[in-house]
Amino acid sequence: MNMQDIFAEDVSSGAPLVLIHGFLGSSDVWAPQIEFFKDNFRVIAPVLPGFGKSSAINSCDTIECMAKVILNLLEKKQIKNFNLLGYSMGGMIAQEIAKITGEKILKLICYGTGPRGNILGRFETIDQSR
Repeated sequence: MNMQDIFAEDVSSGAPLVLIHGFLGSSDVWAPQIEFFKDNFRVIAPVLPGFGKSSAINSCDTIECMAKVILNLLEKKQIKNFNLLGYSMGGMIAQEIAKITGEKILKLICYGTGPRGNILGRFETIDQSR
């Protein structure tokens, strides 16, 4: 499992709101939400390993690994409880985080996602995706 530090937008203060992007995305997809929520929340938008500003870090090959990378980031930021929103594959990661440590989640929102994260053959290389 890769536990290098991933890039994360970290804006404002208040109750933490963690935004997890989908496959082939980055924290850039959350720009309108960050702008909207920053007045009331500390908005944290990590970039998953292998994507965007975390592209120099080897990607994970399971949803569980990605969930643990996010939890490692939150632990380093000393965030104990948080609101969690995941989009597409990010929703699968959010569900895995809930499975691992649901007691830390204040609110959970899964948007445009499915309930299963460990789908055989789910991950492909960037070249295959292109």
